[in-house]
Amino acid sequence: MSCVYARTAAEAKQIERRVAAGSLEVVMPGLYARPEYWSELKFRQRYLHRVRALAQKHPDWTFCSYTAAVVYGISVSYANLTRVHIAVTPAQSTTPGSKIVRHRYIRRTRASEMDIAVTDIDQTITDCLVDASFVEGLIIADSVLHEQFMSKQHLIATIDKLGLNRRGVVTARRVARYADGLSESGGESKARALIIERGWQVPELQVELFDPVEPGKPYRVDYLWRIGDRLIIGEFDGFIKSEKAVEEGKFAKAQFDERQRESRLSMLDNCKIVRLCWDDLKDPTKLDRKLKVAGVPRVG
Repeated sequence: MSCVYARTAAEAKQIERRVAAGSLEVVMPGLYARPEYWSELKFRQRYLHRVRALAQKHPDWTFCSYTAAVVYGISVSYANLTRVHIAVTPAQSTTPGSKIVRHRYIRRTRASEMDIAVTDIDQTITDCLVDASFVEGLIIADSVLHEQFMSKQHLIATIDKLGLNRRGVVTARRVARYADGLSESGGESKARALIIERGWQVPELQVELFDPVEPGKPYRVDYLWRIGDRLIIGEFDGFIKSEKAVEEGKFAKAQFDERQRESRLSMLDNCKIVRLCWDDLKDPTKLDRKLKVAGVPRVG
């Protein structure tokens, strides 16, 4: 669960030969992996492999910010995981273009998670939220509450205390106010963040609605807007089609189950269903058009 790195000059020469032969590839300066193994790993797994190797190579390092959040098991947008973040004393600085970002602390907190030294959870979350945009921050804050690392009250109090006078604290406080542990994935959180940021009415989350064909059978919907006597259901499609899933029949079954579920929900009185997907998050104007056609009101 870690990348390869050289501990001696002899190992460094051996690694160089293997890289030249193609049996190892460089995955970060000084870190290596077998190409066939690396290709099977998902983005987050690759990131943690690098962090574990760096933690072994530099046992005095304390990881912070987005890196520490990933080590804790918190959802972080891939956009925030292009570099590794460490906590250092004020005397050190970050080299331009480096894959390692050094955050200067007067006082470093130090906890341990998966045998990796990280800043404590309060410091970690504050550092993330004062740096992140509203959209990326809500992904993190929702995950913190969903995984029960802290209560919403504790999150708000932590940002007020540790974020005091820091650049980005206004956005961090707004994120903490809107954070909701009912959100079940980073995609659901990002969609909701865009809904809020672009001025649409904030939906209820994970509401149970009963199947009109089989009344005792409940369905939980990702988002729900109650507009007078009308219901607008929002569903986020986070299922990613892969060759393996297709081969195993999982993708087809998931599609069938979703069609059945949507068919039943559409039979509810005065009900509309709007499906959101990753493409809508990449181009929020598509999200706007879907919500407008569905009848979701703007709130300013």
